[in-house]
Amino acid sequence: MLFCDSERNSHYGSHVWTLKTDLPPVSQAVIDYASEFFGVDQTEAESLVNPDDIVDSAGAWDDAQFVSEVYQFCGEPTGFRTPDGAVVLDRENVELDYQVDNQD
Repeated sequence: MLFCDSERNSHYGSHVWTLKTDLPPVSQAVIDYASEFFGVDQTEAESLVNPDDIVDSAGAWDDAQFVSEVYQFCGEPTGFRTPDGAVVLDRENVELDYQVDNQD
């Protein structure tokens, strides 16, 4: 997972990765799959795959089995944009900028 607000995730340490690849938003197919997988309605499924605060909770993306099945079901997508960050499913096909932030 990657976050848009570097200040909110500073407690993760001084290593900072910035996503340089433009990812698509979560598709309706993923929302439909989440609804079926978790046994919830469409509104709840959309909230699970598009968490408002991915730093606090990644929703459906915290479930390794769900992530694995979405990766296979959706044709091995690179990842998805979320409201305040991104979920990367295929690290080899995204460009990341890495830096160490030693502001202590």
